[in-house]
Amino acid sequence: MDRVDGLTAVRAFVVSRPGRYGVVELPDPRPGPGEVLIAPAAVGICGSDLELVAGQRPADFACYPIVPGHEWSGHVVELGPEVRDLEVGQPVVAQGVRACERCDRCREGRSNLCAGAYAETGFTHPGALAQRLTVPVALVHTLPAERDIESAALIEPAACVASGLLEIGMPAAGSRIAVVGDGPLGLLALLLLRLATPAELVMLGHRPDRVGYAEACGATAVLVNADGTEPELRARFDLVVEVTNSAPGAATALALARRGGTVLLLGISGSGRPALDPDVISLGQLRVQGAFAASPAAWRFVVALYAAGQFDPAALISHRFDLDETPAALAALGDRGVKALKVLIRPN
Repeated sequence: MDRVDGLTAVRAFVVSRPGRYGVVELPDPRPGPGEVLIAPAAVGICGSDLELVAGQRPADFACYPIVPGHEWSGHVVELGPEVRDLEVGQPVVAQGVRACERCDRCREGRSNLCAGAYAETGFTHPGALAQRLTVPVALVHTLPAERDIESAALIEPAACVASGLLEIGMPAAGSRIAVVGDGPLGLLALLLLRLATPAELVMLGHRPDRVGYAEACGATAVLVNADGTEPELRARFDLVVEVTNSAPGAATALALARRGGTVLLLGISGSGRPALDPDVISLGQLRVQGAFAASPAAWRFVVALYAAGQFDPAALISHRFDLDETPAALAALGDRGVKALKVLIRPN
């Protein structure tokens, strides 16, 4: 580390305002009471990071200047006062949502739905695209040293998927399941859903280059450019998980569900207008469940699977960059011609 103004300095990727960003030196953060200082080993970037850089996130869900980075894994560097149950060098991940812990939703264990002001690492609080990061110890989850620290950065998006699945209950063995959307969340959904030993696990997407990934993640069939109107697909599935971030994708999910089936909507379309036919839900007696961020229970669930070796997302990592290459990493993620799937940045 270098010295700046008498303080130890760290390098960090900072978005000063929409469209203005770069790697700069910042004072080395110090852990306060109940906090942990962490050296991020791997940081995943996703579409929400592209929105943050471009200024496309709603004003209540972003704060500038900001160090992005909400999907990450790393090692403990230093313990703040009153922290006793961790050790320096321990591999960890941490929940991103910083909840009030006092409202009704927090008290029932759903702090991802906190009624207080929105606060999340990487969006309103400094994130992991830096050589050092501080987080409250209450949000930290430890990992076994023998598991791959790099792919642990994908625990956060997987926990977002798991949060919805736990709300509806994991499907019964032998279920027919469809996943609509072939992005990283869709593929992570396959990795989790295959643990339920479904009779069918079908992915519907639009990118032929994702077929091999989907099959490796457990899909029994991969359909490209299907829209749910096909007679052999319509009203076929017990559970449909939608991760397209589009209103048409949500409509496709409803069309695929059998009468009395369940639809989990994980995508956020941003359309702002009704796009679903309520009669499809009523006449099909469908259960439609939304999901936002990841509950503490979902984090514990995915961390346990990861620790046991039952959840391994390493195959989804397509590109790796160093911290100074963060602008190139963002460009790669936003360029469909690059065919990037999960892009990781290694700050250290």
